[in-house]
Amino acid sequence: MPSTKEVPEVGTIYLYDEEHVPRKSRWSKIPLFNFFRRKLKLDERELEEKRRAIMKKNGKYRVRYTGLNGYRRKYLHDLYITMVDLKWRYAFALFFNLYLITFFIFGVFWWFIAYNHGDFDHVNDPTWDLCVSSVTSFPRCLLFSIETQTTIGYGVAYPNTDCEGTLFMVFLQITVGILLDNILLGFIFVKFAQPKRRQKTIIFSKNACVNHHNGELSLQIRVGDIRKSHLLAAQVHGVLVRRHVTEEGVNYPIYLNNMKFTADDMDDTIVLMWPMVLTHKITEDSPFWDIKPADLTNEKYELIVFIEGTIETTGEFCQVRTSYTPKELLWGHRFDRIEEFDSGNARWEVDFAAFNDVVYTSNIRHSAKELAAFKDRKVLEDDEYDNDLKAFAHIQTRSLKTVSYDVGPELPVRNLTESRGKYFPVSKTDAESESDDTLTDNKLRKTDSVMSFQTADGEEEEGNSRFQV
Repeated sequence: MPSTKEVPEVGTIYLYDEEHVPRKSRWSKIPLFNFFRRKLKLDERELEEKRRAIMKKNGKYRVRYTGLNGYRRKYLHDLYITMVDLKWRYAFALFFNLYLITFFIFGVFWWFIAYNHGDFDHVNDPTWDLCVSSVTSFPRCLLFSIETQTTIGYGVAYPNTDCEGTLFMVFLQITVGILLDNILLGFIFVKFAQPKRRQKTIIFSKNACVNHHNGELSLQIRVGDIRKSHLLAAQVHGVLVRRHVTEEGVNYPIYLNNMKFTADDMDDTIVLMWPMVLTHKITEDSPFWDIKPADLTNEKYELIVFIEGTIETTGEFCQVRTSYTPKELLWGHRFDRIEEFDSGNARWEVDFAAFNDVVYTSNIRHSAKELAAFKDRKVLEDDEYDNDLKAFAHIQTRSLKTVSYDVGPELPVRNLTESRGKYFPVSKTDAESESDDTLTDNKLRKTDSVMSFQTADGEEEEGNSRFQV
């Protein structure tokens, strides 16, 4: 009977551990449930929460501060920025509660003025002049406070200037109301118009690729801007968060290493008119110099990329950032091309649907340090082999006085054998040399030919065809 166990799709690459892969629930068979789950991106949120990284993919730091009991007052010294940094639920709660508190406080003041004047003892007395007309209870005092601060003015309640304190109270409440409006409305406006909101429209690739670029091992990241107004004078740089131990034995678990990225031939300056591939060359100065794919299981590090620039529409400075864990690095891949020229409309088109597509290029199993050692060793072996060939080619025939047509001069014989990946010149054995000498002497007697050879040291030997290494 065939197995009912589900077989995973061929070619699927999971970027997280097996326990981090989303589990299918019993509700997943309901189409409506899957629709809302997909629209709300619940699977991505679950993976992000289980992703062990210092920074989230959206650029928010996952760092918690403790032991700040003695520093709480410093937040009050920078109260406006403290308000701006509040979460939206706390910001709206602060906005509504501050208005409610001021309305209530000034309502109490109006009630106290009316009570002190004796208005509540002459509620139905037509001859009594109230401090505030038609205000004979606390709810009416609260309503009059709201009308005064917001300058609504329904036309029924109005203050009596003959009553002591009404004129000053009107001035005080309107002044406080204008000041509070400016603070709270400006605070909410800044919350909406924060420069960091600009990072929502700048997207990074989900993975970083490691491949050979111009003969060097390089790390590449794709970045794109979906807006038509781009960042001005944008620059990119990165850091690698990795454990570091100094020569003195001091251990730094989160040590920052500088990483230089370039965009095409623009150095660290990027122009986001279309998606660009940021390249980091893994050289001896790179923190990736000794990192290889096998380190995914025992090495813990995180790559953080920053893009900084000026927003074109507002002129404010903006920073966009993201991070990559070792499981999000694809070794031996490069990003697929997404820009095509539309000859019909005479323009370039960019397909953001394939923004994260990669293609396989080669199997990389070694670090840049190991690959450089292999390359240097091969170059050294090739140089030694070339030197041996040059030394052998230097042996030339200096002069040939008499040449026989049936017997020619016997040139020195050198055997080339392969040993440990290198080629070494090997001379003949003594027995073979003696037999060759005897044969050569007999032939030279018959032909009366005299040979002269020049060795590598510049010495000449006549009538002898032996050459010893």
